[in-house]
Amino acid sequence: METIAYKCINCGGPLQYDPAKLKFACEYCRSDFTEAELKAHWGELDEELKQDAVAEPETSPENEDDFSSNTVIYSCQNCGAEIMAEKTTAATFCIYCHSPVVLTNRLTGQYKPDLVIPFKISKEDAEKKFFEMCGKKKFLPNSFMKNAQLDMIKGVYYPYWMIDSLKDGIVHATAEIRDSWTEGDYRVTKIEKYRVMRSGKIDFKGFPHSALAKEDHNTMKYVNPYDDDEMKDFTMAYLSGFLAEKRDTERATAQHDVDEELKSYAKKIYGETMSKYDSYHIDDINLRTITENWKYALMPVWMMTCNYNGKNYLYAMNGQTGKTYGELPCDKGKLALLGAGVFIVLMIIGILLGGYF
Repeated sequence: METIAYKCINCGGPLQYDPAKLKFACEYCRSDFTEAELKAHWGELDEELKQDAVAEPETSPENEDDFSSNTVIYSCQNCGAEIMAEKTTAATFCIYCHSPVVLTNRLTGQYKPDLVIPFKISKEDAEKKFFEMCGKKKFLPNSFMKNAQLDMIKGVYYPYWMIDSLKDGIVHATAEIRDSWTEGDYRVTKIEKYRVMRSGKIDFKGFPHSALAKEDHNTMKYVNPYDDDEMKDFTMAYLSGFLAEKRDTERATAQHDVDEELKSYAKKIYGETMSKYDSYHIDDINLRTITENWKYALMPVWMMTCNYNGKNYLYAMNGQTGKTYGELPCDKGKLALLGAGVFIVLMIIGILLGGYF
């Protein structure tokens, strides 16, 4: 297995991508470099830096237990320490000297991403936004802000499939137009039913679908969407200083789920053409794929683990837009107080209304 540490042009120290500056920064000589400057110095960035890679024997296949089959070990170029990581981890830190390193054989061939959205929110801003969000939660325990500690905050690139799909479809639906009026003591409703057909092409561009099958898949749904206008061609330099997960799904296994999601969106799009009806129901839809192109992309997420009263709470933030998702503790006493207050108000209203009538 090979590792790569991206080096500063001036002093040779390790570089990390700085979201606040949108540049690659050296923590030793404080130099900053754009991607263009690194390419001007190194040539083709990924290929040139691979020349400094240090080879290491693969882990032995003799031990077939779960631990061996789900972990990898590699060496840090900076201090020589051996580091262990999950087999789906694409980039990580040395836990001793904190130098950023990249597992090159996780990102080559079919597993090399095509696109990446770099981090735009810095670690400091992510932490600040977390506590600002906590301050706005009315039912958070009063002691949370004082006693809670962020045990871990790490920038993680999560893998997505980005799909361009041109569909040709036909839809059959049942629609209704209702008209009501009063005749004497009766309320009359007239219902007109129609058979409706719609057809036409729908061009889906950059449709995102998680390339992870594990638990993070659901979490990542709630930090979408991303601004695709800031998508860049992938280079491993953007992973320096961050973690990255390697995809564990292939197109063949994700195709069915993507087809179902696109079908659901297509129903809504065709349905929007039936606005003249009071209601409609899609009876059947037939979509034919004309052209389809899949690309593998990495999206930035700040993952935080917060410990409070012996329990860990996971919190995620979109590393580009700041959209958040997570679980926080709830003060049951505050909830009970609110419930009691609502009950008293409703009881008073009931007494007043009862007395009035």
